[in-house]
Amino acid sequence: MQPIAGGLMDIYFGYNGRVGDVQGTKRSIQEFQQLAKTSDTPEQRERYAQAALQLKNEVLPQMQKEMEQLGKQLGLKPGQLGSAINKEDLVADNLSLKRGRSDILSFVTAYQPGSYYSNKT
Repeated sequence: MQPIAGGLMDIYFGYNGRVGDVQGTKRSIQEFQQLAKTSDTPEQRERYAQAALQLKNEVLPQMQKEMEQLGKQLGLKPGQLGSAINKEDLVADNLSLKRGRSDILSFVTAYQPGSYYSNKT
């Protein structure tokens, strides 16, 4: 067994960070849409509406794409994408990981940098 490489943990933390970014962006879009309806001046309403539209059409799709890519590299199933995962979630059949005696996660098979594990391989 081979201990988990730092690169995989970077993917793990990157995925969880991107999940938080996506969730925060969705909340921001809702807030901007609400502010676009309730702002005092027409200029403010227009700015908030434009900001919500830009977040929704430009920023959010890119964040979701990055989150999905990181999730695929972790070997997450489609139903798991979009929610934060913890270390215990990584111990799954599709990831070829198991927990050792010292509570250390290790690969059952050797990890190859640049590749990811899935239940299809």
